[in-house]
Amino acid sequence: MNTQFTGERGLLRLADLSLGDLAANGRAISAGKSQPRRLDVVTWLLPPVTHALKGGVRTVFTLAERYSIEFGTLNYFVIYSHNGREVDTSGLCESLRLNFPGLRFVVMVYRWGKDCPADIPPSNAAVCTLWTTAYLLAKYNSTQAKYYLVQDFEPNFYPAGALYGVIEQTYRLGFSCIANTEGVASYCRRYTDDVVHFVPGVDRALFRPDLLRLDPSSPKRIVLYGRPSNARNCFALVCEIVTRVKKRLGDGVVIQSVGEAWDPNAYGLGGVVDNLGLLGSMDEVAALYRSSDLGMVFMMTPHPSYQPLEYMASGCVVATNINAANSWLIRDDNALVLEPVPAIAAERIHALLADHGAWRSLRDAGLKTVAALNWDEAFKVVRERMLGY
Repeated sequence: MNTQFTGERGLLRLADLSLGDLAANGRAISAGKSQPRRLDVVTWLLPPVTHALKGGVRTVFTLAERYSIEFGTLNYFVIYSHNGREVDTSGLCESLRLNFPGLRFVVMVYRWGKDCPADIPPSNAAVCTLWTTAYLLAKYNSTQAKYYLVQDFEPNFYPAGALYGVIEQTYRLGFSCIANTEGVASYCRRYTDDVVHFVPGVDRALFRPDLLRLDPSSPKRIVLYGRPSNARNCFALVCEIVTRVKKRLGDGVVIQSVGEAWDPNAYGLGGVVDNLGLLGSMDEVAALYRSSDLGMVFMMTPHPSYQPLEYMASGCVVATNINAANSWLIRDDNALVLEPVPAIAAERIHALLADHGAWRSLRDAGLKTVAALNWDEAFKVVRERMLGY
């Protein structure tokens, strides 16, 4: 049987709501709106995750730690095992203790087809964080309030089709939406008016520039967010662009990739890109960004990802694709906004790297852009929504 077909059917089974489930979900949401809100216990429904600093889950743990520090909140992290298998959570727990020392938490596993929502402890608030967990939240009613932490428009992770439809439906389940960025919020508002958004912060003690290191005559350094597994990051397009840049500049440019383990030779990038894969710590990531002149990250969905913020804060000029949903952050006056056409993008990268004054102007504008971003303001938005203000 076709593996793509069976894989799609396997994911579709996770959208296993009945009419009775929908009615019970609606009653629970309505009842919660009339209750006084506390945040003694918060439940977070998560996809399988092995490390606390990966992608959007870092945002979850950052917010959860703030609740523990401010309210003494106990956070239940429920790892949703989509295939019903056991999940080893020891690495995640170790990572949480190391990176989020103020966090009070319990990690538990929910196995599809084997556990039931009643097995999840009662809570003051529950938050789903991925489309699959939204369907679980619709069946978990031992909570006073239900929230959807939306960090991208997830239907676009798949071609228009069955999966697109069941993911899109999660925005109609009645949850209060907390959107990560204005661009994502604009998509949520197509389905509900119950939406707030926050702007993510940047740890500028970690991501900071080295304004003295730059030598216009030294080889230029490009870091790229290279993830072949994510279509929205346009890996093939990035490959075409950097190949042209390397051909033009030769030893005058060093190109390094981070974000995922892959073999450059398997993608025709041998001698073009040095793939560092997943670095061991955020300190290593920050040091790499700080030593780079240009940071490439392409994104075709409404969230810009965190790389542009971290590049800017590190004094590394952002190079990314035109994306109207992300224009609240990325503009021609603070970044190199590229047409998704390999030859044109490569020419514009070369031109910027050859013009130190233009490069420095974008670097300084990027530093100014992120100067006002901090997690205190982001947490204030989320806290007020979850307290019912």
